Amino acid sequence: MKRILTAAALAAALLSSAPHAAAACPYKVGPFGRYIAPAIVKGMTATNENQIEVWCSDALDGDDWYFLVDGETDLRIFDRIDLVVDANGTPDDFSDDKVIDALYCHDCDETED
Repeated sequence: MKRILTAAALAAALLSSAPHAAAACPYKVGPFGRYIAPAIVKGMTATNENQIEVWCSDALDGDDWYFLVDGETDLRIFDRIDLVVDANGTPDDFSDDKVIDALYCHDCDETED
């Protein structure tokens, strides 16, 4: 009985941090089933597999996004980034969307065109 309660509590905690299933995607999904979401890096946590879990807050509606990057990344907390997100075939529901890339630049002012 204790394991069932613990599993139920864990499931409730995971669902509470995920976007709502009925929520509509606030972005226009492109022809390849992807969209760009501006975000701000709020936190980074190292994993045991030489990866870093990145926590971002969506700049448009405040939803949280999590994704993994290589341990060699130069991404930093408070960086403003653009997330490339796969709508996963459901453009009207972003609860199953996945971050597939993060675009950012630390020296954009100094790069030559």
